[in-house]
Amino acid sequence: MSGKTANEKQRYQCKNCGKRFLAEYTYNAYKTNVNQNIITFTKEGLGIRSTARVLKISTTTLLARIVGIAKTIIKPAVPVGKTYEMDEMRTFVGNKKRLIWLVYALERRTKDIKHLY
Repeated sequence: MSGKTANEKQRYQCKNCGKRFLAEYTYNAYKTNVNQNIITFTKEGLGIRSTARVLKISTTTLLARIVGIAKTIIKPAVPVGKTYEMDEMRTFVGNKKRLIWLVYALERRTKDIKHLY
């Protein structure tokens, strides 16, 4: 055990890594499976507000998590000598001054999708 929070909830400490945690969090964004749910809901096409509502977290927190998850994605190498069809989308994160481009490439023969960021 590692003390209590200001709300008198018991705090624990991992013996391996030393990280402190609660057995039950009040705020849903701290639950362990939130990032995986965000990835799943995004792949299923849920919007930002819908995902935030289902997970019971704020849209601001959700956007911050999405940016954090996106930074961990490893950009794939695109092989040379193949024919691709490409499409792109320009959007923004947080405000319109922070523009980003999403680029998708579809390999014509195999129909494999390459995500180029």
